[in-house]
Amino acid sequence: MRIGIVVDSACDLPKPFIEQNNIVVMPISVRVGDKTFVDRRDPEETWSFYASHLDTRTEDHAESVPWTQQQIEDLFLDRLVLEYDHVFCITITSARSLIYDHANKASLNIIGRYKERRRQAGLSGPFSVGVINSRTMFTGQGVQAAEVVRLIRQGGTPSQIGARIRQLTEETYAFLMPADLFHVYKRASKRGDKSINWGTYTVGQMLDVKPILCSHRDQTGPVGKVRGFDTGVEKLFRNTADQIRKGLKAPQVCISYGGDPEQVKAMPGYAELDRAAREHGVDIMASVMSMTAAVNVGSGALSVAYAAGPHAFH
Repeated sequence: MRIGIVVDSACDLPKPFIEQNNIVVMPISVRVGDKTFVDRRDPEETWSFYASHLDTRTEDHAESVPWTQQQIEDLFLDRLVLEYDHVFCITITSARSLIYDHANKASLNIIGRYKERRRQAGLSGPFSVGVINSRTMFTGQGVQAAEVVRLIRQGGTPSQIGARIRQLTEETYAFLMPADLFHVYKRASKRGDKSINWGTYTVGQMLDVKPILCSHRDQTGPVGKVRGFDTGVEKLFRNTADQIRKGLKAPQVCISYGGDPEQVKAMPGYAELDRAAREHGVDIMASVMSMTAAVNVGSGALSVAYAAGPHAFH
């Protein structure tokens, strides 16, 4: 059986991994001021976006625009129903985007229309799709998509893989360490999100106090505060190393950075994380943070995700 994977472009994974495993990316448009960019998970385009627009503070309006239900239907009917027999579509948390809702509705329409497309192409047998709300964001989506890849390689069936990934959505923790609170405060205030208010922003800017944010089970909010970006990064890496030693639910850690991913290796705490990963057979996958993520948390931010049992961040 041919099993495929579709993610939206908020999913932080290295481009070579995406290409090697034929992961299909649904682009997300990003509007900044009066300009629109298309996030295709292309590192060069993302670099250009960071350099030319993300650092400016004159553009008060910024938002991401998901694919419509019709665009998702067209992707499936024109391509995916011909290339695969089953597709897993993993989306950013439904609490932050309409992508899951659009994909879910599209999947219902596809089921009634795919047979003719496959018949015309000389394909027999049914086609099915599983739309999964990752219940997290960015690197968290990456952990789940990477686990689907691993399970496909092991010969898992769609039902086995689907059950495993749906369980993993309950166990995925994605952390965000902003380098600057400006974008976090602006985007939160636009959404009516009170996790970062004016007082927190003002004091944070004055004292260099930053929140460590966590996206887990459709909820995103602060789980701690630190003084200085490097302090927060070191805390994130040490927490992740601790969880690796205790035993992860999936053997992957995804990291994304709003800059050159190679610089991550020199950050405080990374050496300990890398050592723990090597000792316990865990893959670390580092990538450029997506435009979609960076427009919410700003350039220079860092995200780390893994799947683990219930635990408190410390």
